[in-house]
Amino acid sequence: MSTLDTQLVAGLAPAFKRRNAGLDAWFYDTGALTPDEQAGVGPGADEEGALIVVPPGGSGRRIRHHPDIAHFLAAEGETVQALVVAGVGSSALGTAALARNVADAYGIEVAGLVSGYGASDLLSEALGGWFFYGATDRFRHGLRELGRRLQAPTPPAPAPSGGRVGARAKPVSPLADLDALAALLVAAPPRLRLLVGHSKGCLMIDHALERHADALRRQGRDSPLFERLRIVTFGAVCDLPPVYRHRHQFLGALDGFGGLNSRLDLPFTRVSGAWHHLNRHLPAHLDAVACLREQVPLDGLAA
Repeated sequence: MSTLDTQLVAGLAPAFKRRNAGLDAWFYDTGALTPDEQAGVGPGADEEGALIVVPPGGSGRRIRHHPDIAHFLAAEGETVQALVVAGVGSSALGTAALARNVADAYGIEVAGLVSGYGASDLLSEALGGWFFYGATDRFRHGLRELGRRLQAPTPPAPAPSGGRVGARAKPVSPLADLDALAALLVAAPPRLRLLVGHSKGCLMIDHALERHADALRRQGRDSPLFERLRIVTFGAVCDLPPVYRHRHQFLGALDGFGGLNSRLDLPFTRVSGAWHHLNRHLPAHLDAVACLREQVPLDGLAA
């Protein structure tokens, strides 16, 4: 992290973290976490790019914390089966709550990638991260359609100076959360079967998947994740790369916010009576646990 980045984060991130944790307490099912668990994933607990591992509720196991993807893969790479990326406030609290929902749906431990809080993210976080990822998703879809019509591979967009070449532009400053997700896809842990996003997290997942698929295509390689991985989005319908064969997208029927950055011409499940939030203690919630249990079967997962 640069000196400027460090100074900006030191000055502004605490306020953003408190705000974002407050947002996530409303948007996510934080009641599924015990008070002690909530305290352990408070605003100062985990930074951008950190990972937490959340067991099912009532299991008696504690939430585990890893500062970065390297530590996570060294400790959990052989056993991780599912990973979530939250959006809205992008806090550790929201991440843990979403991971708990997925853990309860399948009875397994679930990893969560904490996003946000770098200085490069402050403007993006202030806007919820929607405009960058949503616009680039539409831009990439246009390139893909043009490539299909020309019967040629979709041309990648030019990378910013010093940046990576990919199908979509990315911010000039590296993002620890996006880089961590990209590293996970490259590592392709042997038991990883499920990737779940909500809100901005869906769009970040889409961005990382496209980057991963493009890199493999240029190398003439395949990935076991193309067939094995189930990708689930809540609150945003994305143009997910079709090489990932199992895609499940859910959008609340009342969710105009998510619809603003969704590709509504793509297949998705509209959830009746639901808005953008996953908090089962509030009206008009989208019940992630029920959607997963009823519509995304995962055979072979083990607790």
